[in-house]
Amino acid sequence: MCGATGVDVRGLGVSVAGRPLLQGVDLQVVPGRRVALLGASGSGKSLAVLALLGLLGHRFEVQGSLRVAGRDLPWRQAPGRRPGMAAVFQDSQAALNPVVRLDRQLLPAVARRRRLDAAGAGRVVEGLLREVGFEDPERILHARPSQLSGGQRQRVCLALAVAAAPDLLVADEPTTALDMISQRQVVEALRRCTGEGRGGLLFVTHDVAVAADLCDDVVVLERGRVVEAGPIQQVVEAPQAPFTAALVEAARAGLRPTAAPLGVAS
Repeated sequence: MCGATGVDVRGLGVSVAGRPLLQGVDLQVVPGRRVALLGASGSGKSLAVLALLGLLGHRFEVQGSLRVAGRDLPWRQAPGRRPGMAAVFQDSQAALNPVVRLDRQLLPAVARRRRLDAAGAGRVVEGLLREVGFEDPERILHARPSQLSGGQRQRVCLALAVAAAPDLLVADEPTTALDMISQRQVVEALRRCTGEGRGGLLFVTHDVAVAADLCDDVVVLERGRVVEAGPIQQVVEAPQAPFTAALVEAARAGLRPTAAPLGVAS
C-alpha cells in the first residue's frame, strides 16, 4: 500500500456501453520509485493512463478508487488539474507550438507554476534543460521546436513536466518513435528527474528491455487485465504468466509484441 504518499489505484475498471476495456487494475507508485506499465499494443496501457490523469471522455464508464497523497480523487478532472501529477506523451511535436521559440513557451509556463519573475524563471528553465541533458540550454531556448530532433523535443517536454516537481511523472511511450541514441538520452533524463529523493515515475511502454533498465517494478497488462506484477528484474528473469513470458521472449528476439486490440487506442 502507498500509505499517505504516492498514487494508489484500486480495482480500476473502464467500459464503453457496457463493454469492459479495463478490469480490476491495481497500480501503486510511491515517490522515488519507478514503475513500468508494460503490455503489447491494444493491452489498455494508455487507457489506464488517461483514467489516471482524469482525461477520459464521458462515454467511458469508470469504476474503482484513486487515492493520491492520502486523498480520494474523482476519476474525471479538468485537464491539468490532477494534483501532484505531470505527464509526457509520445508525440512531443503535438505538445509544443512548432513555430514559436521555446523561450516564449517555457518561461511563461514556469513563471506561472513557480510564481517567479522572468529572470527567476529563466534560471530555473536553464537548470531544467541541463538536467535533461542539454549542455547548451541557451541555444535550445532560442530554437523553435521544428528545428529540434524528436529526442530533443521529448527532453524539452520532460523539462517542462518536472518544472512543478510532481509527486508522479507519467511517461506514456516517450521513447517509442526515437532512434537508439535519442532513446538512451530520454531514458537517462527520466532517470535523473525521478527516483530516490524525487518523484515517482510511471513508465508506459511495450519495450521490456528499456523498462528493465529504467524501472524498479512492473505491472503487466494483457487485454485490459493485470496478469503479473512485482519487482521488474524478478519478473523478467522468471515470468509466471504466459503472456509475460511471451513479451520477454519477443524482446530477446528483437520483436515488437502485439495483441488483439481492445477497440480503443493503446
